[in-house]
Amino acid sequence: MMSFGRRLALFFALVVLVPSLALVGILLIVSEDSRHGKADARLAAGLETALAVYDERVAAAEAAARQLARERALADGLRAGDRSRLRAFAARAVRDGRAAGVEVLGPAGTVEAEAGTDAVAYFELELAEDGEAKGRMLVSVTTADVYAAELRRLTNREFVLVRSGMALGGTVEPPLAALEPGETADVEAGGEEYRAHLLALDEDREEAALVLGPRTEDGLLAVERPAGLLLAAFLIVAFVLAYLLARALTGLHTRVAEQAVTDPLTGLWNRRRLDQLMRDEVDRSMRFGHQLSVLVVDVDDFKRINDDHGHLVGDEVLKRIADVVRATIRSIDLGARYGGDELAVLLIETGAEGAVTLAERLRTKVREASIRRADGRSLQLSISVGVATLPDAATDSEDLINAADQALLLGKRGGKDQTRIAPGRPRVAANGHGRGPSRAVPPDRGGTSG
Repeated sequence: MMSFGRRLALFFALVVLVPSLALVGILLIVSEDSRHGKADARLAAGLETALAVYDERVAAAEAAARQLARERALADGLRAGDRSRLRAFAARAVRDGRAAGVEVLGPAGTVEAEAGTDAVAYFELELAEDGEAKGRMLVSVTTADVYAAELRRLTNREFVLVRSGMALGGTVEPPLAALEPGETADVEAGGEEYRAHLLALDEDREEAALVLGPRTEDGLLAVERPAGLLLAAFLIVAFVLAYLLARALTGLHTRVAEQAVTDPLTGLWNRRRLDQLMRDEVDRSMRFGHQLSVLVVDVDDFKRINDDHGHLVGDEVLKRIADVVRATIRSIDLGARYGGDELAVLLIETGAEGAVTLAERLRTKVREASIRRADGRSLQLSISVGVATLPDAATDSEDLINAADQALLLGKRGGKDQTRIAPGRPRVAANGHGRGPSRAVPPDRGGTSG
């Protein structure tokens, strides 16, 4: 079972962790929105430049288109409806460098000839003869790669030129994810992550420019450095405070728990704790066949001490005898205040002989101890002790303590300052007749009487 301290520490950790995680989540969401906002603002500048340069390239293509429109080969080809002558005209214009791309359309809008399919920013020119429409010609003086390179020089952004969803060229490998015109999203291109926007340049020709800018900003978890440091400091302070509070409350709980089972005067266990420990130890001893003894210690003439010297002296007597008990018993033994001027000692895995030996040691040490009275003289002390052993004198905790109490009563009646051991329980012989006590009380040894 998890201890109270660990449960409390876990509780405070959760109290700190849950709000902290919520705070981190909010900061990340705000930071993500801020990051997108900053990236989108930078993209917006690139988009404006892309539109301006595109318009310039279209304007530059107008002069080239009007010059090409004056060529006889174009007029002859249109007049005769000769596609081969028109294709030769378009190819020659691109080959000679007078245009990056040329398309010739007939009166019905069908493409009669084209050259330079990677060109962008076309200028469209109506073709007519004697007031009669003969078709249209579209001319470009810029390829997709040249246009993208110029935009990258001006904006320090990456560009990809697209027509009808197909990449024509650019400064970076086209992303796998396809965007719709006007859409902004995070994409991966050339192994790098970008914030991208697809800008429609010519809706009729379905030409568009994909502008790509930095996706991430420097900082912890995409949080700006000051915010990251503030967040880290907050988490550290919160956890330290939670730890200190949990530790203080654990210590307080431990003290309260000890006070609940400790006698405030003697510092020994109280009667409630004694009863609990005795039940546990008796059950364990009976289960594993171990011996268990209990001593009931009574201060001789305690009432007279209180009457003659006052209750403060009586309290000092109890504390002094409790100190003797604590200093005499083993660490595995248990000392408790049984009630009034009586103390009890639970001797783990100890038989009658060992219990009597310890009882005599206690009596000797108490006689050697003394309390200084108000008049400066010493007050000599003595105790009487009753001893009972499991399973000789009892089989349960209640009978065990009662047997020791009865042995103490015999000692008090027999002259005090002595140790008495409770007789063994009557046993049934094989013939069915009862026998007496299991063993006799040893003769008096320095005060021990039978």
